[in-house]
Amino acid sequence: MRAAILKQFNTPLVIEEVPDPLPEPGWVLVRVRACGLCGTDLKIASGVLPFVHTPLIPGHEIAGEISKVGKGVTNVAPGDRVAVYNYITCGQCSACLQGWDALCSNLAGFVGFTVNGGFAELVKVPANNVFLIPNQISFEEAAILSDAVATPYHALLKRAQAQAGQTVAILGVGGLGLHAVQIAKVMGLRVLAVDVEQAHLELAAKLGAEVVINCAKQSLAEAIASETSGRGVDVVLEMSGNAQAATDGLSLLATRGKMILIGYSPVHPLKVFAQAMVFKELEIHACRASTRQDLVEVIEWVSTGKIKPLIHGVMPLLEINQAYEKIKSSQVIGRLVLQPVG
Repeated sequence: MRAAILKQFNTPLVIEEVPDPLPEPGWVLVRVRACGLCGTDLKIASGVLPFVHTPLIPGHEIAGEISKVGKGVTNVAPGDRVAVYNYITCGQCSACLQGWDALCSNLAGFVGFTVNGGFAELVKVPANNVFLIPNQISFEEAAILSDAVATPYHALLKRAQAQAGQTVAILGVGGLGLHAVQIAKVMGLRVLAVDVEQAHLELAAKLGAEVVINCAKQSLAEAIASETSGRGVDVVLEMSGNAQAATDGLSLLATRGKMILIGYSPVHPLKVFAQAMVFKELEIHACRASTRQDLVEVIEWVSTGKIKPLIHGVMPLLEINQAYEKIKSSQVIGRLVLQPVG
């Protein structure tokens, strides 16, 4: 098969012929029909994540068709259309037994980060990492569900446990944040969308955000105070990965408010003033991706039309380095999806 390989950090990926993977017992081989590209892929390529090593075939937002199944696999069969969950877990530790898949104590790896991913014609994954998708969901839409859609879903429903009527400020309305806007509206939340890119804010407004704030042009604190009569918001969803934005996010919270960290900087620490947290009983929660159950639930949400995966465009895998440049230069609104060569 042909695949896009990251051979060295901070260098272009290389398209090469490599041997087809073979599924061992309990695993399946997926013929990749679409694979999303996101900001985390830039972190992988830059070498800032210490657990990532080269050579590697990246790509963690994957959808396709079952090509082969290993011995003992009964949940899917060749030809089935599936979305892939990328955390390879033990299923036996405390986190797994409680359904917190991404926090597995014995994590065997995660697809596209520590084991080869979906920037290839074929990818090998455990059978319990694939989930059937209905025909009304395209492969391009299905590819981004496990991350761009399920992660903000997990953040708002499972970590923030936000309630209808509350107000949420979404800091960063990019690939994840725009889906967060849709999810928040389904949940009955009042949405304040914050970004520095006007095009992103305009789309957020079309998706239902009541207020859009360009923090490059106006004071975020003043805008939030004005829109909430000085009270602050119930939930801050920090999606930008900017350490200063996370620090500032705490000041936007109402009494007993919650900040959910999704974006992160691998090099800059989060600075917290304990007094403000104590006096207002604020909470900080982190959100590490999603769970298998989250993926099941967002497949249902998308199939019934509650939310719509946002695909900026589709590019052939042969143009992967050009696609990376589009992400770097902020030319993408929503998700850019790659289709495999061949």
